[in-house]
Amino acid sequence: MHITVKDVRKSFRRGESEIQVLRGITCAFAPGVFHFIVGPSGSGKSSLLYLLGGLDTPTSGEIAIDGSPMGQWSESRRNRFRGAQVGFIFQNFNLMSNLSALENVLVPFMPAGVSNEQREQARQLLTRVGLGKRLTHRPSHLSGGEQQRVAIARALLKRPSLILADEPTGELDSQTGNEVLGLLRELSSEHQATVIVVTHDTSHMTSADFVHRIHDGVIVETRVPNPAIVGPETD
Repeated sequence: MHITVKDVRKSFRRGESEIQVLRGITCAFAPGVFHFIVGPSGSGKSSLLYLLGGLDTPTSGEIAIDGSPMGQWSESRRNRFRGAQVGFIFQNFNLMSNLSALENVLVPFMPAGVSNEQREQARQLLTRVGLGKRLTHRPSHLSGGEQQRVAIARALLKRPSLILADEPTGELDSQTGNEVLGLLRELSSEHQATVIVVTHDTSHMTSADFVHRIHDGVIVETRVPNPAIVGPETD
């Protein structure tokens, strides 16, 4: 999935004041590789991530998915995009406390009914992430790292074209964080997904990754993997 972002702005009102979160973002996200969005707290990283996933809409500007402007999509198409093509991994995991690890992975499929094949694929993914013996455990009986692995399995079960992760290692120790990012790289490469990770932690980045640095709502720098790759535009 190829994503282009052109002069995207996002603001909201707080009382009599207008708060500008994004001030003209222009960049691109190449398909099938890892992208990191980095910057200080309050710089607009998470706001940009939610716009890319169709969870919010920009105040102005354009985001296009494989050349198709999202601003021209109907609400039903936006819902289909989120449901079928995007895997979200949130910092707080967003697991349902009354469901088991296996059931949490299957949650996106429950409204339409879970097939035997989907249930088996969920078991295999949880086994792959080291939770094969904890399928029936609820979140309160799982560590933070284990909960994050459930969230990753849930995001990958539908084989998304786009994976969006908001501070996926923010609540984890360094060793578990390395394992989670390594696992995400390994599993996402098998599906050739575009992966966009918002983070404060630069220790997980490699020379093969795109790094987009945002400050005060503007992309101020984009590092591309090597000179042979035509990278995203920078603002």
